[in-house]
Amino acid sequence: MGVYKSLQFYLALLKTSIKASVSLRWNFIFEMFLMLFNNLIFFSMWWIFFLQFNDIAGWTFRDMAALMSIGTGAYGLRQICFGGVKSLARYIVSGGLDSFMTQPKNILIHIIGSKSLPNGWGQLLTSLLIVVLTGLTDLYTTSMIILGVICGCVVFASMAIISHSMAFWLGPVETLAQKYCDSLFLFALYPSNIYSDILRFMMFTVLPAGLISYLPVELVRKFSWLYLFGIVSGALFLGTISFAIFYLGLKRYESGNQVGIRA
Repeated sequence: MGVYKSLQFYLALLKTSIKASVSLRWNFIFEMFLMLFNNLIFFSMWWIFFLQFNDIAGWTFRDMAALMSIGTGAYGLRQICFGGVKSLARYIVSGGLDSFMTQPKNILIHIIGSKSLPNGWGQLLTSLLIVVLTGLTDLYTTSMIILGVICGCVVFASMAIISHSMAFWLGPVETLAQKYCDSLFLFALYPSNIYSDILRFMMFTVLPAGLISYLPVELVRKFSWLYLFGIVSGALFLGTISFAIFYLGLKRYESGNQVGIRA
């Protein structure tokens, strides 16, 4: 299946998924505003903190606002566009991939685009409100935040695919994979320069929250080709790796099914 046809299929699938999530109107509204309320409470705690202190490890309130806007926006976009990834490990363990494999579509794209989560709109709305309320509205800042949100979404989705794909080798890891994704989101909402060197190293490797938080905010503060290259190339690299790991595991899944048929 070509790249253009895969993209065309995904967009059609996403449109259907969003319509399905919005169709449950009151559930959609409740989840969206509940997430918005939770995020604004968390952000207000940082606002109160910065009323007492000018900065934290060199980061000002404006930097923290940019971080929150990028982090919540990226995670929200992932939930809206790739909500189906939450079911990936369960499909692998239960044999649910079989129904996707019988169709002439890209299996992974079909799975991750098969569901859109309402609370993602609450995250996205949080991001927009923070940008407006804190005055991050100049063209350069807004452009860098949008770039950070898009690349951060790719990082969140990629790490979710990788963690859930571990079910090919480790069995039922759905709960563990979800906790990993939640931890990544949590780490992405804190300035990485408050951590020790070991934790900071982990934030660019095991938990690549630095690609979602530190680099985009540094790019908002001051343009750097190095940071720009790091953000974009990091997101593309993780995206490529996530697809490779899934399809490597899928060969194991297929071979297992073939042995069962032969038996």
